[in-house]
This record gives sequence, structure tokens and C-alpha cells, in this order.
Amino acid sequence: MTPVKIKKNNKSKLLETRTINSSLIDKEDVFKMLALAEATSLPILLVGKPGTAKTKTVIEYSKAWLQKDNTKVTNTDFMNKLYILETDEGTKSSEVKGLPDLEKLFTENKYETIAPITTADIAVINEVDKASSNIRNSLLGVMNEKFLFNGKHKLPCKWKLFVATCNEIPKDEVSSPFWDRFILKMNVSRISAGQMTKYYGADNKNYQEIIELGIPNKDELANVIVPISKLEKFLEVGYSNLSDRTLTYVPLLTKAVSLIWNISVDKALVKVASIMINNTSASDLQNKLYSTEIKHILNKIETLQSYNSQDALQQALVEIENLTSSYAANGTINQEDVNEIETTLSYVLEQHPLHNAEEVLENTVEILSESSLTEALPF
Repeated sequence: MTPVKIKKNNKSKLLETRTINSSLIDKEDVFKMLALAEATSLPILLVGKPGTAKTKTVIEYSKAWLQKDNTKVTNTDFMNKLYILETDEGTKSSEVKGLPDLEKLFTENKYETIAPITTADIAVINEVDKASSNIRNSLLGVMNEKFLFNGKHKLPCKWKLFVATCNEIPKDEVSSPFWDRFILKMNVSRISAGQMTKYYGADNKNYQEIIELGIPNKDELANVIVPISKLEKFLEVGYSNLSDRTLTYVPLLTKAVSLIWNISVDKALVKVASIMINNTSASDLQNKLYSTEIKHILNKIETLQSYNSQDALQQALVEIENLTSSYAANGTINQEDVNEIETTLSYVLEQHPLHNAEEVLENTVEILSESSLTEALPF
């Protein structure tokens, strides 16, 4: 039998759950980044060496998106809804701007342009670093205003997901406006030798993972509150690294990351810092957001994944409970901190390798419930 690994995220919290049948290994975070791009309507750039399955990941995500309503999608439907442009030094700008509709010109004497990029639900531009300046300039309007500007013509674009790929951003272009337009960037790495061995053990091409992602809608995003005080902390590490245009997207991205990754707002802000800046800035932000006590507890929660017996896991949970109650009693953490701990603990236990981790989670609900800590909290 073919091994099938099921990964779930946000199934019970968000209205829409996307199921992806993937033949790829360790691409869950790439799928989540594509979900982030879709939920926020922001273009995304995937950067990685040839052969790291950048385009294949987008195609698998696109299939799940097109079949989200359990509708059967024909090859023709798929080709019409997904536009892929392979670019190189010789690619003409007409590949983006389109060509005249000769039939309408001949039969109706009307000049109209046929540009598939304007009608596609998902647009993919591969090897965008090799594209000419003319093509990149044409893409700017498509990416930002969702309009294709072609002379006197202004054609609306209907894309729901815009993805570009490249092997690397040219060093002499890192600060250019074109690359800055990609608010979302992700490095797609090779899988490890151990993961490749896992792939071999799954009979190569028969390997399959079923990944379930929650895709937040506008109302769900609006319900997430990002405190101004937290955003001020973000600015302390991000203001000198990001443009004003990029910084305006921080609240929206934080909300979406919180829901897609099923993490707290604080952790979402740290994740956004790693996405938009780098891991060093994310670590700096975490130090600003979390007190020593919170970091102490969260570090203990992160180690729960290493426990492989119920007794050891339960003992660690009791230690976390005692620490939390102690810090709450002496006033070093507040209810917001407790909520942060509870959210993180729930997520870690839901992902725990023990088969009955869900039972452990149910039995642990009272540990960090608001009612159990009310007496300990000094307010």
C-alpha cells in the first residue's frame, strides 16, 4: 500500500478547508505561503534552485483550488484558468500584453487584444529573473493594480493567485522596485537526504501526502485583532528594513498568518518578520514581544514534540501547568499571556506524533482554561 500522510490545519476554525493531494515531500510551508498569497491577494515570489519543485507545487495547489467546490475540472478548464509563462531572454512582451483578436478585426472591424493573463484565475511567471525589462514593466500593472496596460487599452485582470519563480534574485537588482513589489517571498529549498530516503521507501512516484489547509475569508480576517502596541514592536525591527508600501501590509499579513498557521497574533507577527525581513529580525521581535517567563514556558511547550510516551508527555504538561499558575499568581504574566500559552500548547499537541495526542489535548484543556487560572490571576 502507498503511505499517505495526513496533515491538518484549521479544519474546525475556518469556513473553507482546502485539501491538497500532493506527491511532493516537505512542501507544506510552501502550500501555506500560497494560501497566504491567495487570502491577501498579494503576489508571491518563490526562489529556489532548479529541480526544487517550485512550479509543481503551484500546479498541485492550483488543482486543489480549482476543485474546491467538488467540481470536476477538465483539461481545457484547467488550461483556461491557469496561465503559465516560461520566460527567457527571447520572450516577447506580447506574451504578456497579448495579440490582436484577428477574428473580431476581420468580422467586426474592432481592434481588441487577446491576453490570457487577464482572464486566468491563477497566473504563474517562471524564471522571471530572465524576463526583459519590457515584460517586467508590463507585469507591474498586472501585479499591483490588477490591470494590463497596453497602449490606450486598460484590461482588468481577474487573477486570484499571482506567482512568480526564479532561481535567485540578481545581486545587482535586490533593491530594484520590481522585486520590492513582491511583498511575499519564499526560498524553496531542496529536501534532505533523509527525506529522499523516505520518498524511495514510498515506492518513489507513489508517494502521497494529503494536506488540509484553512483558507481565511475577509470576515474571518477582520475578526482577528492586532494590537497597536504589538505593531509598534514590529516597527522597532522592521522600519529600517522595509519600505512604507511594504509596511502597510503587516496587519493584514499578521491576521492571515495567524489563521493559516493556527498560531497566536504574537507568533504570527514573528512569522511575518521572518517572511518580510529575515530570521534574525524575527528573533529580535520575539525577544521584544515575549517576557523571559513566557519564553521559558513556550520553550518547554516546543520540546513536547520530543516526548514519545504518554507518561513523559503528561508529566511535562503538569510542569507547564505549574509554571503557568506560578507566574500568573505572582503577576509576571497576564490573561493575554495565558491565552498565548494555551494557543501554542493546543497547536503543538494537535501536531504531536502520538496517535492519541487528541485525547491528551482533551484531558489538558482544563490545565490552561480561563476558569482554572482565574483564581491564580491577581486581577
